[in-house]
Amino acid sequence: MKSGTARQNLQRQLTAYLGSIAFGTSFLFASLCGVDGLTALWRSVLALGAALVAGQFLAPPVVDSVLQAIARDEAKRLADQAKEDA
Repeated sequence: MKSGTARQNLQRQLTAYLGSIAFGTSFLFASLCGVDGLTALWRSVLALGAALVAGQFLAPPVVDSVLQAIARDEAKRLADQAKEDA
């Protein structure tokens, strides 16, 4: 397994979720506002594209900060467990 593969996978998943949420909300909002179906679809596709591009820049810092927080919590838990064992 290559180094950083899990991190890249998390970044791809976060970007995909961001894109699907942007597509779904924009399509739902346009449909509820009475826009024609094809127009709503095109607007949603544009929102999806913008979200995917934005996700490429926003996902790495978010994933890194979450993984660092998990690592800090795990280190603290192990240190507390070592104190209890001693």
